[in-house]
Amino acid sequence: MFIERERMSFKKGFTLIELLVVISIIALLLAILLPSLGLAKEKAKNVLCKNNLRQYGLCAEMYLNENDETYPSAWDSLFKTRSSGWCQWHDEENFLDKRPDLAGPLWPYLATQGIHLCPTFKRIGKEYGQNHPGHNPNIPINPQYSYSMNILLGPGYAEKRTRVRRPMNTFFFAEENMWTIPGLNSYVLNDNALCTIWNTSSPLDSPPPYTDSFGFFHNSPKLGKLVGKSWSEIKDMKIGNTYAVFTDGHVDAVTPEESYRRSRP
Repeated sequence: MFIERERMSFKKGFTLIELLVVISIIALLLAILLPSLGLAKEKAKNVLCKNNLRQYGLCAEMYLNENDETYPSAWDSLFKTRSSGWCQWHDEENFLDKRPDLAGPLWPYLATQGIHLCPTFKRIGKEYGQNHPGHNPNIPINPQYSYSMNILLGPGYAEKRTRVRRPMNTFFFAEENMWTIPGLNSYVLNDNALCTIWNTSSPLDSPPPYTDSFGFFHNSPKLGKLVGKSWSEIKDMKIGNTYAVFTDGHVDAVTPEESYRRSRP
C-alpha cells in the first residue's frame, strides 16, 4: 500500500525531460506564429495607407469639379507657407488642424482627421526622422503627414485634368522618401511637392537620380540596413515600395525607379 501511494504521488509531477519538451514546443510555435503576426500587422497598415490615399483621390475629384478642372500648385496645395522649414511634416504645433491660417486650397477638402499620415510612415518617421536634411532639433519629431502632390500636374505643367494623357499612370499624391540617397534623390519630404525631374522633355523611363523620389518603407524588412547607403549599393536589393493615388482615382504600389515615369502626365 505504501509503495502504491509513492508511485501515485510520483506520477503527479513532470520530469525534467518532459518540461524541456513542452518548452521546446512552445518556443517552436512562437517562432512560427510571430512572423505571421508581424506580416498581418504590416498588411493592415498597408490597407490603412491605401485607404488614406483613396480619400485623397476623392477629395481631388471634388476640388477639380469645383475649380474648373484645374489642379492647384503642389507647392501650396496643403500649406500656403512652409512655416517650419524642412520640418513641416513633423511639426505638430504648425499642423493645419491647429493653424488653419496656414492652409492651402486643398485643405478644406482634406480636413478629415486621420487620413494624412501612413501608419507605417509614422513609425519610420519617429525612428529615422532625425536623418532628414535641415532638421531643427528644437522641433520634436511627431509625424503629421506623409503624402506629397505631383508637381507636374500644377500650373506651368499639365494644369488642367484634360491635359493628363495618362490618368492611369500619373500619380496625384504619393509617399515621398524622407532622407537623401546619393544617386537616387537630392531632396526629401518637406513641402508636399514631389518634384521628380525638372526637364520634362526627358525620356519617360529616365533613370535616377531624381530631384525627389518615391519612398520604399513598406514591405522592406532590411530598412534599417538601407538608411545612409547610396542608390548603387541598394538598387538591386529588396527595398520595398510605397503607395500612390493616381489621377483616375485608383491606388497602387510604386517603387523609387518609377518616380519620373509615374509623375509625367
